[in-house]
Amino acid sequence: MEHDVRLTIAATTLLALALLTGNILAAPPRQNLTWIRTGGPPGGLGYDIRYNFNDPNIWYVTDNFAGVSISYDNGLTWQPSNTGIPPQSGPTGDWIPIFSLTVDPLNPNIVWAGTDVTGHIYRSTDGGRTWEQRDNGVTIQYDGLTFRGFTVDPRSSDIVYAMAETIDESLGGPRTWNSGTGGQIYKTTDGGASWQLIWDGGMPSSLTRYMWIDPRDPNVLIVSTGIFDRGATSETATPDNPLGGLGILKSTDGGQTWRVIGYESGLRMLYIGSLAMHPKNPDILLAAAGHVFEPEILPFIEGLMEQNLPSPTGVYLSTDGGEHWEQVLSAFEVFSSVEYCTANPNIAYAGSREGFYRSEDAGQTWTRTTEGDSWGSPGVIAGFPIDIQCDPRDPNRLFVNNYGGGNFLSEDGGRTWSNASQGYTGAQIREVTLSPENANAVYAIGRSGVWYTPDGGNSWLGRTYPISTGDTTVAFMEGISVSADPMRPGHILIGMTGPVIAESSDGGMSWHSVIALREGMSPGTIAFAPSDSNIVYIGLSEEDCLVKHEPTCSEFLMGGVMASHDGGTTWELIWDARDRLNVLDVAVAPDNANTLYAATTSGLMVSHDGGVTWDTLHSGNGAIFRAVAVSPNDPNYIIAAIERYGAIVSRDGGVTWQQGIAGLEVNGSIHEIEFDPTNPQTVYATDYYSGAYVSYDGGITWQRINEGLLNRSLLGLAVSANGERVYVATDGNGVYRMDVR
Repeated sequence: MEHDVRLTIAATTLLALALLTGNILAAPPRQNLTWIRTGGPPGGLGYDIRYNFNDPNIWYVTDNFAGVSISYDNGLTWQPSNTGIPPQSGPTGDWIPIFSLTVDPLNPNIVWAGTDVTGHIYRSTDGGRTWEQRDNGVTIQYDGLTFRGFTVDPRSSDIVYAMAETIDESLGGPRTWNSGTGGQIYKTTDGGASWQLIWDGGMPSSLTRYMWIDPRDPNVLIVSTGIFDRGATSETATPDNPLGGLGILKSTDGGQTWRVIGYESGLRMLYIGSLAMHPKNPDILLAAAGHVFEPEILPFIEGLMEQNLPSPTGVYLSTDGGEHWEQVLSAFEVFSSVEYCTANPNIAYAGSREGFYRSEDAGQTWTRTTEGDSWGSPGVIAGFPIDIQCDPRDPNRLFVNNYGGGNFLSEDGGRTWSNASQGYTGAQIREVTLSPENANAVYAIGRSGVWYTPDGGNSWLGRTYPISTGDTTVAFMEGISVSADPMRPGHILIGMTGPVIAESSDGGMSWHSVIALREGMSPGTIAFAPSDSNIVYIGLSEEDCLVKHEPTCSEFLMGGVMASHDGGTTWELIWDARDRLNVLDVAVAPDNANTLYAATTSGLMVSHDGGVTWDTLHSGNGAIFRAVAVSPNDPNYIIAAIERYGAIVSRDGGVTWQQGIAGLEVNGSIHEIEFDPTNPQTVYATDYYSGAYVSYDGGITWQRINEGLLNRSLLGLAVSANGERVYVATDGNGVYRMDVR
């Protein structure tokens, strides 16, 4: 059976006219539906963390997806604070890409913030509550401009320096090695009313981040360049320094002229991701040096290890104002942060992706504080520690914002950590699922791992524990899919990049790998059969189709379907479609575990024999089918979503179809469709480009329900068994909840 939908410009134009003129009317809303931001789970792309100098109970964090968040209770809970900073990036334009933030030490009511890529600077004069754009004179000379740091002159709040990264796509863009990444420094002398470019490294170059000003002579400026995931172009590498990079910049005339301090000064690694000045002696500086070990430099690194030579990554100490450096900590780890504690300058910390270190003699010697090969709180993937701040009242209390998103707190000098991110999230969550017995118990999965909330999203607990493979364990990669067994509480299946499918029988407290997929495949939707939860299906696709929601993923052909007949412990490939299509979603009939539907890049497919044979139920005129759902009350009631078109509805098992496009975004991308289990005429859908929708007539007409959403780029969707709660996963703002009744 095959039925085509004509996807023409004329049809969408007529639809738009009909909507405008009122010839097509969606059903009236039954109630005012509003989304509640849960403020979690943690995740995103964290960057700076700072505190208010007049009131250290006030803390700030930044995130590349969620902007600025403020804590007024000493870093325990957070709330967004972006009034005046408009959304300006992302799939729906809702991301607020704030990278850097600095509190003015002369007047803590003044706070500076800079964006990623879009080249904007914002200033607050009320402690971060509201913001105004202050970047007159800043120009994007290449393809992107990211502000990585601000420094206020100790003489005047009007004199501020802004350190930046430039991106040149013609040289490769912001990749991690041999990239088109350069650096600039701007200066204002009138509180941001105007800015002047005082240093441009050009291309090739290296980004700038931290600047320290000598308080004895404010014309002396010391600047760090480079960071762990951005590489200067290969032209900066030499036989003596095959790693490339720039090192330290120094000026003694207020930025009129600059000198590069590099390999000859004692720095064996020139990617200086973090720089700290001793609070009482400006001649003493610490630098964290590190870069991810890309394939281009692995032979060099492996050669050092084979010869038992020290790693160039680690911590460097200068006692003469940055002129000369001594490596005081060496380890084959990616170091990304270093900090002195103002409460006791003898205490310093350094962090790498693999662990934390502490010094009690101002950085001369170091002791590792964390055990194993990672840091962070239990059940959480802690990414690169991008910024450290010591509590100014207690050198044993420190916060770390990390590149994987989320803020972590240690109160024992870096030995143990807790998640301190409640209310702060920029998490890219791809899927949500509900525990069968409790509408408040939700599992979520995404870039930052697996998470669980027992209370409807008020608190989030990490469930990203190592995955057992028998004799060894493997680390978590990015999460793609999660599904809770409808009959066995605590039984969870997840799919990850890697690509791996893993199983837990204790609610995510422990995991074991059940299968590793063929290279190039990724596990998508996991569907337990409603009539027999021992039967489980999972759709397979090329990674970019699922992780990046790539609209052109029909060009990649890596898909298929796998089945398990023991609840997800063992699997077999029942449909290998690698040469035909990607499977983006699967759904199982409520009364027959052998009847399943697959939304693919080449049509809507159906199998009536457990996946042994397949028929094309609907071709979509060659369009991509992104989602499919079957009513829990009627096996013949099917809704499917066609990329850039809308939905189609069948009440006779796919023999005939109706359009379900009224009220939907004309060029949308519906990611998931879910029926209300208590009322099959109520259907919910998420769209990657326009938000959430509800239909009260079984999917024929739709209404947007975006009230309360700060991010309309929606992916996963789950409806509780009693129909009273709906959860959605956003690409950049965590999980939202809607209380329906």
